[in-house]
Amino acid sequence: MKQAVIREILCVDANRQLHINVPADMGDEFEVIVLPICANAANELSEEDQFMLAAYSAVTESSSEEDAVWEKYVRN
Repeated sequence: MKQAVIREILCVDANRQLHINVPADMGDEFEVIVLPICANAANELSEEDQFMLAAYSAVTESSSEEDAVWEKYVRN
């Protein structure tokens, strides 16, 4: 299985669905993160920063123990 990140800017079709073509060597199961594009949000992060965030999110596993450690820092 090829370890990679696909980053595309897509538009929904008439049925409000997104369609992604995935290379066969990437496997059959994926985690998908959908981020809406709006004028303000697009200007906050550079394209490189957006890519790095997507790459980091793709390889960082969720951990309830680590979430508990950081909880006091990320409360709204």
